[in-house]
Amino acid sequence: MYVETDFLTALVKDDDWLQDAAIRALEERDDIHTSILAYAEILVLLYDREAATYDINAPRAITNLLELVPIQPREHEDAVLAAAAFIDEDDLTPFDALHAGIVTTGENRVLSTEQDYDTVGLDRTPLEPESSE
Repeated sequence: MYVETDFLTALVKDDDWLQDAAIRALEERDDIHTSILAYAEILVLLYDREAATYDINAPRAITNLLELVPIQPREHEDAVLAAAAFIDEDDLTPFDALHAGIVTTGENRVLSTEQDYDTVGLDRTPLEPESSE
């Protein structure tokens, strides 16, 4: 059964009105899964620690969540784990971190103007306008 962000949020927060229902669903079903999109929303939720009403360690939370709610397709799990580390260690924004996670866990280069990718060691090809002479 596919679940979305409210399910993950119920599991990641210390106290959530849906937490018991989410835990019960995990106990009753063996087909719970989600997508990289739901985890992207969780990364956004965890990103702004100053505005958050609770303090959650993103890499640990994502690792624990993936044990309970896997991502389909499976190869996206490594990208999400890498993204959580990029957010925590390198202060990338959640979506830049996800792009970086996809690039680092695959055999990809990134064509982008985003110079933060250089600081985290990605193989970036600069996206630049052609010079007019």
